[in-house]
Amino acid sequence: MKSVVTVLAVSATWTSAGRAQERPPVAPVETAPTQTRTETVSERGGPSISELSSGIITLGVTYGAAAIVAAESPQSADHRMFIPVVGPWMALFNRPGCGGATGPSCGMETAYMVLIVADGIGQALGSLTIIDAFLHPEERTVTHSTIATAPLNPVVHVLPSSVGSGYGMLAIGAF
Repeated sequence: MKSVVTVLAVSATWTSAGRAQERPPVAPVETAPTQTRTETVSERGGPSISELSSGIITLGVTYGAAAIVAAESPQSADHRMFIPVVGPWMALFNRPGCGGATGPSCGMETAYMVLIVADGIGQALGSLTIIDAFLHPEERTVTHSTIATAPLNPVVHVLPSSVGSGYGMLAIGAF
């Protein structure tokens, strides 16, 4: 009888302190060191702002000068300079001759022709610069960095556990 009491006492102790009711220790998750991934990308945007602005300024200044000359000049050929880009060339080829009793002096006419050619070249360069700004869009280099930590190896631990008033399984891991 003494052995039956001992067996009952041991089994009562055994069920009250069962391993399934204890929380298992949580295993540490092994992770890799922080990894940084850098990606450099070239992006094309709109027109080149610096090229577009310099073209607009060049065309604006040279056309402004031509428009002032066209408005103030008594020569009918100079009135063609109101037309942008081709106006100076039209005015150049339609100018009257120099010298004589009624014509302007040849020295001044040569100076006017040089200024008209310079103005025509300026307007043409300004126009071509504006067009080129759209043909060769601005490129930007953008660098994206991402930081990631990933587990070295997937780790899964399956352990018995108490679930409510019953027993079940507990899965702990890192993927």
